[in-house]
Amino acid sequence: MIQADQLFTLALEAADKAASLISDEAEKVLKVDFKGAANLVTQVDVAAENIIIETVGSHFPDHQFLAEEAGESETKSDYLWIIDPIDGTTNFVHGYPFYAVSIAVYEGGEALAGVVNHVQFGDVYSAIKGRGAFCNGKPISVSNTRTLKHSLLATGFAYEHDEVWARNMDLFREFTAMTQGVRRAGAASLDFCHVARGWLDGFWEFGLSPWDMAAGALIVSEAGGVVSLSNGDPFDLFSGDAVASNGHLHEQIVQLLGRDSA
Repeated sequence: MIQADQLFTLALEAADKAASLISDEAEKVLKVDFKGAANLVTQVDVAAENIIIETVGSHFPDHQFLAEEAGESETKSDYLWIIDPIDGTTNFVHGYPFYAVSIAVYEGGEALAGVVNHVQFGDVYSAIKGRGAFCNGKPISVSNTRTLKHSLLATGFAYEHDEVWARNMDLFREFTAMTQGVRRAGAASLDFCHVARGWLDGFWEFGLSPWDMAAGALIVSEAGGVVSLSNGDPFDLFSGDAVASNGHLHEQIVQLLGRDSA
């Protein structure tokens, strides 16, 4: 069995290498291809992802990968690395500083370690299962806010302007009316981490991919928070939706989400 510390150290190294590349490229003119009407991918996404895969693969060539750009590589290994080279590519393309490298490693479906590197801010969020959550090596924990009227929340919106998007617009309006506000930064991995460090009291989103959630969900849990599906069921990495909170507000948020869908 591979020690979690070894996997964690490798995740930190891979994220740091990718973040360095992204930072170097941030001021350059980017070649942009369109994966969808507003879903941008740049050559930097691909290069950063390759650095991560090569860094991990040089140590563990048999491990599996699930990455946003390259897709899934299947091997007989129980270890799966879930990678988002740039979470918030649209922000990156526009120079808006909310984008991050997200890396998590799972064994047999269980999260072992996660790292989210907020490139522009230099904040590195991390967690090893059972050992707490950290930002730049210092322990972090969720907020103690206990009422929605005193809370600050966040959400995100999928690229497709479909019924789910319209429903979440209604939820955005409803939660904004009963809280201190709802933020939309455009990078789910950072929303999770901002819940983990107590800047946000809760976060929900629909239409997410595994690489959007894999590291952040572990970091929230290890910071003392709660992560579930939007209907309150246990968190499922492949479900497409998530609610993360400080725990105190979780039931209230889930109830409102469920009421809207009833």
